[in-house]
Amino acid sequence: MNYQLLLIEDDPIFTFLLEKGIEATALEGDICNFLNGLTAIEYLKREYSKETNYIIFLDLNMPVMDGWQFMEQFEKFAAPDNCMIFVLTSSAYQQDIDKLLENPLVEDVVTKPITDYILKEIKKTVVAKFEN
Repeated sequence: MNYQLLLIEDDPIFTFLLEKGIEATALEGDICNFLNGLTAIEYLKREYSKETNYIIFLDLNMPVMDGWQFMEQFEKFAAPDNCMIFVLTSSAYQQDIDKLLENPLVEDVVTKPITDYILKEIKKTVVAKFEN
């Protein structure tokens, strides 16, 4: 099955490494990169479709519109049936992690740097949700 993979991350080096990891894991899909939540939410408001499955890698700390603000906008029109958000963070307080995981769109909170093992687990989660 094919997916729309959205990488919403302002660090180009991390984005490059994430793309390489996704390729190595063979998580198939069209990859779209966004440097902040605003450009991503504008894209999704135009392109979102219930027939497409979205896997979103979302950084919390970005300029213009951060991950929290992105989620606030995205949950107004997105459905957990076809969307999975993996929140990326370099450090998070347990209180923030708990709050994030309460959102039905958020599948998991992943601490940077992301490893091959974590990407393989993400792929298993995606396959379990969208292909079974």
